[in-house]
Amino acid sequence: MLKKNSNTPSPTPLYLDLHSHTQYASADTLVIRNQYPLTADPTLPFSVGIHPWFLDNWQAQLDAVATLASHPNCWAIGECGIDKNTSTPLPLQQQIFTKQIAIAETVQKPLIIHCVKAYSEIIALRQRTHARQLWVLHGFRKNLPTAQALLSHGIALSFGAALLHDPKLQQVFQTLYPHYCDYFFFETDDAELNVKTLYQFAEHLKATQK
Repeated sequence: MLKKNSNTPSPTPLYLDLHSHTQYASADTLVIRNQYPLTADPTLPFSVGIHPWFLDNWQAQLDAVATLASHPNCWAIGECGIDKNTSTPLPLQQQIFTKQIAIAETVQKPLIIHCVKAYSEIIALRQRTHARQLWVLHGFRKNLPTAQALLSHGIALSFGAALLHDPKLQQVFQTLYPHYCDYFFFETDDAELNVKTLYQFAEHLKATQK
């Protein structure tokens, strides 16, 4: 689902770490490093976006995202999104998120989404903006109905370390993977974890599916 570019390591990696703050690529793994707009290092495959926790000086950040979005090492826009647990006013979060949706559409790259208690708002924006690029909700750890609602609107899910120990999340994976395999991704985020561990555990879940 993610577009390859000329900077993809050769041979083509077997594994994708969609969203990481700590890991680096290897011969068989493509790692997309999350970068903040004003301090981004574009020398490695990266994503860049304005996190809803950090909206100070957002116009300068947005200008940087717009510039970096066209870089050949930029694989996605984000993480960006909506978080109802932060003190930032919801209308401002939605405004800045919508601007990043537009950037992703312009450069035709996926959007990596941070979402806390705002799933209905994310779905509504997906519908309202008529976005065509892939959206991936990173660090998904909610229940089956939430997963079904997101997937039914074309929003993919990225699973992190919680998949290894959360039975509810394992049920989500086992139930929906056969129908949405192209919309499931894995990530390490800020965990000291090799993404291969998640791939291997996912194979175990598929093998033991009831």
